[in-house]
Amino acid sequence: MRVSDDDTPHRRVEVHPGCEVVVEFDPSLTFECVDSCTWCCHHGVLLYDRDLVGLAERADIAEATTRVRGRDFVRKAEKDHDNVGDDGMACRFLDADGLCSLHAEHDWKPTRCSVFPLGIRVEDGELYVDVRDAAREHCDGLGETDRRLIDNLDAFLPKGLWELDDPATRREL
Repeated sequence: MRVSDDDTPHRRVEVHPGCEVVVEFDPSLTFECVDSCTWCCHHGVLLYDRDLVGLAERADIAEATTRVRGRDFVRKAEKDHDNVGDDGMACRFLDADGLCSLHAEHDWKPTRCSVFPLGIRVEDGELYVDVRDAAREHCDGLGETDRRLIDNLDAFLPKGLWELDDPATRREL
């Protein structure tokens, strides 16, 4: 991964060969998921076409997804454990132990889950990446480790993002 060394507040980073983003967050910011935090799992997960294919290999699509405003999302489900949102619901794949069954059992995540806590927007054909405002407010994993986000963007931004017509993340269930 190559990071530009200019003095601008935004840094251009090559995440994968030929795939660059403009980073808008502080490069010293660190992140690591923490066991006690499942906040990101309390919201609907937007699925891109490639995610639907991946999910179909691991779950029943009809049971696992819902279509809202012309977009596919992972269904939320009522849960009888503490890892839920204010409405008593969470991602249908969130288990009582606070872990994702898709990730635990299949070592796979939908693109939007990989991207969190980052938000992506597209401007003039370029991908801009920042930490989502909601993540800054609710995510317990920010600043909890030595793992700098900017040094690990390839773990958060799958190469397939650059193949999407619109990888912007500002869509909610």
